[in-house]
Amino acid sequence: MPEPIVEMRGVTKTFGAFKALDDVSLAVMPQTIHAVVGENGAGKTTLMRVLFGAVRADAGELRVRGAAKGYRNQREASADRIGMVSQHYGIIPELTNLQNLMLGAEPGGVLDMRRATERAEALATRLGFQFSWTRPSSELSTAAAQKLEILKLLWREAEILILDEPTSMLSPQDSDSLFTSLRQLVEQGATVIVVTHRIGEVLTHCDHVTVLRGGKGVADQPVQGVSSSQLAEMIVGHAVTLPEPRELPDSAPAFQVNELTVTDADSRPVLRDVSFTLRKGEVVGLAGVDGNGQRELFESLFGIRLPTTGKILLEGQDITEYSPAQRLAGGMRIVPEDRHEQAVIEEWSVEDNVALGHQRGLACQGPMVDRGRTRELATAAVDMFTARVQSVDQPIAGLSGGNQQRVVVARTLLGDVKVLLAFQPSRGLDVDATSRVYQALRDHGDLCALVVSFDLDELLQFCDRVLVAHHGRISEPGPGQARDRTAIGCLMVGA
Repeated sequence: MPEPIVEMRGVTKTFGAFKALDDVSLAVMPQTIHAVVGENGAGKTTLMRVLFGAVRADAGELRVRGAAKGYRNQREASADRIGMVSQHYGIIPELTNLQNLMLGAEPGGVLDMRRATERAEALATRLGFQFSWTRPSSELSTAAAQKLEILKLLWREAEILILDEPTSMLSPQDSDSLFTSLRQLVEQGATVIVVTHRIGEVLTHCDHVTVLRGGKGVADQPVQGVSSSQLAEMIVGHAVTLPEPRELPDSAPAFQVNELTVTDADSRPVLRDVSFTLRKGEVVGLAGVDGNGQRELFESLFGIRLPTTGKILLEGQDITEYSPAQRLAGGMRIVPEDRHEQAVIEEWSVEDNVALGHQRGLACQGPMVDRGRTRELATAAVDMFTARVQSVDQPIAGLSGGNQQRVVVARTLLGDVKVLLAFQPSRGLDVDATSRVYQALRDHGDLCALVVSFDLDELLQFCDRVLVAHHGRISEPGPGQARDRTAIGCLMVGA
């Protein structure tokens, strides 16, 4: 039996008082696709950054190809033919595809662009990729940008490839295509380590899986024979109950969007003739590759951005010209995409953050904010999804990202809510907490919800039906395809 190509033993890393990794071990066999999974904050990325030399461990041993290593930086790891693609791409939009490919690893002091192009084309052909090397990278789709990131590793002759959440912004077809390319690399001699939260792609595409929980390694085994429920239980530490599909009775339209068109600052349409209806009690998912109008749609629906044409109706009343404050007063709520910039004031306490948006409603006694009521609201929000807080008086910045998200989502569900716009409400949440959030949406009376997620499997699992955003248009799968992953994936890429 071959020896591991990567072996990490007893790796420990502390940041201040926080122990990110606690005596973690990992063994990766050569020419395999090895998954590293766990909830947000489990230590996955930190462990990979230790391997890549971006973080120095406090304790532990690293061996690569059987030899002890102690990389002091990423350059040393790269020289040892290890490469890493982080969650946030390192592509500069203004540069050409060839310039991005070479950046930081240019062949010699004087560039021979013809030879560089020939080498780039050979690398792309090896994986069946196609690029126009002289075009700016700003023109690349999300999937193409991910492929270019992988080619950058091959340009540097990496044979151990670390990919952190490589499919988080891809359609199902693009995800499958990416893993097909990764399998080709493995067959050609590479070893791939994938950090992911998507259980389905681990079971479908990976050979081995390591599970981290709370900075500790809790499982390490071949993928074969592991079920999705077993893997979910390993990740969160207990059995996970998922909501059952349901049949909703016919109900009155609660929220209607009619022929909505929205333009950007240069008068170019970013939403085109968008129309859809949400019924009372319905949870509707909005699937789509990132950047296809989801943000602009939410901004328009909540009054942050005014449409050029079209109407928005809340229980039959035209609210197209309403301000965000008026929409809040009318029963609309929003879970914004960017928690830090749009949902919380980090220096404020948990209590004061929960009161945001309720200052003229639940938190009031007459014309004044009532501190007794804000305390009750904060306690209710913390209890709703069991957020871990020392006190509702502590600054919300002191909570982990997942616990901040629990508070933000719970805040939107307090009181009489008619319409909820939720942009990735499960961001930072484990499988169990995600299930509880969606169950709360289902159980909240006549509330209707529109949920954006870049994880199609999540939407299919938890939503009553799924709409698709593509190039600023909204469509719905045809009869018999409402829960067809392949059909919805085709709509996501315009097929």
